[in-house]
Amino acid sequence: MDNFLNAPLKAVSALSQDMKKALDSAKLKNAAMIAVMGATGSGKSTVGSYQGVSSNSSRTYPCRLFSKFINMASGTAEMVTSGGLESCTQTIQMSSLFQLGGRNVVLVDTPGFDDTNKSDADTLAVIGGHLAEAYKNGITLAGVLYLHRITDVRVTGVTARNLRVFNEIVGGKAMKNVFIVTTMWENLGSSGSNEEIERIGSQREKELESRKGFMGDAISKGAKIVRHRYNTKQSAQKIVLDLLAISDPTVLQLQKELVDDGKTLNQTGAGGELNKEMDKKLKEYQQEIEAIKADMRAREAAGNKQMDDLRREIEEANRARARIEQEKQRMQADYSEIKRRGQTGK
Repeated sequence: MDNFLNAPLKAVSALSQDMKKALDSAKLKNAAMIAVMGATGSGKSTVGSYQGVSSNSSRTYPCRLFSKFINMASGTAEMVTSGGLESCTQTIQMSSLFQLGGRNVVLVDTPGFDDTNKSDADTLAVIGGHLAEAYKNGITLAGVLYLHRITDVRVTGVTARNLRVFNEIVGGKAMKNVFIVTTMWENLGSSGSNEEIERIGSQREKELESRKGFMGDAISKGAKIVRHRYNTKQSAQKIVLDLLAISDPTVLQLQKELVDDGKTLNQTGAGGELNKEMDKKLKEYQQEIEAIKADMRAREAAGNKQMDDLRREIEEANRARARIEQEKQRMQADYSEIKRRGQTGK
């Protein structure tokens, strides 16, 4: 048990035996546990076009920024900071216990939504399973760090949806323990001068604070924007220390919903946001199918019997609909079902 906590960081499934042992450890219960989340996970929608954080790296995926931050804050090199999308976090990862400001601290890396290799429903189950098990074992998060690239100018639909899900995971009461950490300041501007970086970055911060339906909602409920300005160990550790200084450990909304209220994933606020997105996609696919059928009727009326291409399009749309329906079905899971999945992997 203690070996797990002191060993190099490792990936664990939502409720694996290793995770259960770790969460039942007295050492961990007395530590400050902080979750690290972000605007995107592996990011099938935005990562492909995202270039590296320095001239020495050909490509750094957003999930790597989370890994680098955890390494800097914990003073270790445990987290994987290279490799392709397939090696990005798809499970929960916990750092070893480390000392900071006289306290034992554990950072928890969480998988992101919009992942090419994992459905959003399964990602929510992984996050929910870990949070629920921690809560059941008497562990309340000291806080949450939500990493956001200050270089991101456009707010995509996926990014906004992910933040809405995050808001529902945390809930209004626990938002006071959230730091929105802006990263990648070194990539602002063309000259690299401190004056230009400060001017552009300050403007971006004001936009984040004022944008309703995005970060403005979280900030209005108590979340704070802080800068990971210099991408250094000192900066990362100061952010963690500042969070611990104001921390008032509070149960997250998703924990309460799954454990205290006995809700299924789709009944939770976070699950509701995912359901809205899935219902929207189902409607779009149905409209696409109806449009293709109209094309088929038009061809037939014109005496064109070549329908194979349109039939294939309908088959593809129906397969996509079936995948979404399966995902919605998996959202029917309650805490006990999430726990069973974590233990069996099914």
